[in-house]
Amino acid sequence: MKPWIEYYNGPVPYEHLSSRHKTLVKMNYVLITSEILSHLSDLFILRALIVMVVWTCSYRDVRSYYETDVVVRWFLGECKSKSEIHRRAKKFRKELKTAFKEYAKELEDKLSKFADYLPSSALFGKVWKLWCVDSFLLEVPFGKRNKETLKKKFELELRLGRYKEAVSMLYRYMKCKMRRRFKGEFTKKRGRSYFGFKVFNLMSPTMIIHEIQVELANFPDNKVGFSHSGYKVVDRGFVGMSSTWLIGFPSFRRYVEFFGIFLKRYWRPYAVDKDMVELFVYVIALIYNSSIYASVLSRVPESQLAH
Repeated sequence: MKPWIEYYNGPVPYEHLSSRHKTLVKMNYVLITSEILSHLSDLFILRALIVMVVWTCSYRDVRSYYETDVVVRWFLGECKSKSEIHRRAKKFRKELKTAFKEYAKELEDKLSKFADYLPSSALFGKVWKLWCVDSFLLEVPFGKRNKETLKKKFELELRLGRYKEAVSMLYRYMKCKMRRRFKGEFTKKRGRSYFGFKVFNLMSPTMIIHEIQVELANFPDNKVGFSHSGYKVVDRGFVGMSSTWLIGFPSFRRYVEFFGIFLKRYWRPYAVDKDMVELFVYVIALIYNSSIYASVLSRVPESQLAH
């Protein structure tokens, strides 16, 4: 029997659950058994954010699912208003960021006992202090012309010394009432323009994400900085960083991009500014790490799990 089923005492038999509900069951197992996550000060908020990510829904929808879905009600245990969830989530961001790094180390310790059951792409035990670094774009609605755009054009006209045009832009800026809701930036990749944010992740050979950095979309790749020592395996965009190797073997590259696919699957514009976007990226990465861990446990024989 898979270990998380033993911790499931929900109102619906496990075999009848949907894939989303099974994800909640696995996350409940992780939250209960993890030494790091089980001691968080506001575990309810983490559970609510997990529901938001799994269902790609809003704060308001969390309460709706609590009222109509018995498995979500079992997972949350209680429910708060939309405003309270949002307010407490803002305070929870720094604590989750710190706990995430410790949780990644905890998973590495647990996976070290099951090295024979890791994915074939993993290099556990063969390479010491080797990290993969990659970036992924998160798109948000860029809206129409707004005050921020006019301000940038005004500053550009001033730098070029075209004062008449600058006065015209300043007048249009003063009259403009529209502001951009999402605080992203534009960038171009492979001939296409994107608006939003850029997520940098640091991944170990066991496919576990250890650190995340969220920046505006126009942030250059080779300016990212992670605190982990050792060589980083990167693509050409990161050339110029210290202690890096250009990626040289395709199997390593494929599993690095797997997190990008996972991120795109669960991403929606949850937040308008960089700090709150970072919070939801950490929640998605937490679900990703837990999914990798659960997939390894599902291949381990029960006799070995008992030890």
